[in-house]
Amino acid sequence: MRTLALISGLSVAIAVGVVATGAAAQSPADREPAEKTPDVVETSFVTADGARDLQQSIIIDAPVSVLWKAFTDSAEFVRWGAPVASIDMKVGGRLEASYDASHPLGDPDNIVHRIITFIPERLIVFQNVQAPRMLPHAEAYQRTVVVMQYEPLGPARTRVTETVTGWGADPASNQLYAFFRVGNASVLEKMKHVYEAK
Repeated sequence: MRTLALISGLSVAIAVGVVATGAAAQSPADREPAEKTPDVVETSFVTADGARDLQQSIIIDAPVSVLWKAFTDSAEFVRWGAPVASIDMKVGGRLEASYDASHPLGDPDNIVHRIITFIPERLIVFQNVQAPRMLPHAEAYQRTVVVMQYEPLGPARTRVTETVTGWGADPASNQLYAFFRVGNASVLEKMKHVYEAK
């Protein structure tokens, strides 16, 4: 699971099942993120065209500048995110990482995202262009776009929101939606644990 964690932008892990916004009953997979990641707030929604957007956020007692650097600076990302990472923060740039320290940069099983655009300390938009070969149905994930938002709530308090947009309703998308739902929440909790002043 750790190998796949970075794929969504912050990260991920796999589970089976789909969150249905407004559903009357919850399956164990629906409850899992809330039980293991109590600080994460889920506000997922369906757009007018029927696509699902997986949206989760967390409030971290740390300045937005620190949390921005955690995800845009290669050395800082290695410190908390993955042992192998390279981030070229520019429009058209790349974010490459691996949770396997034996995989050098350029390895075909590394995770690679293309940076579509960004607003410093506010917004990053990117899309996956290379996933590990062990990820099933990677093409369903590569049809989505990830939006990371940083909202300062004070000098040392920030809301970080990750939205994975454009999920379909086919079986492959359903499986990966559940996968990222659990994993992304876990990574947001990890960011809080690492960067929040104790």
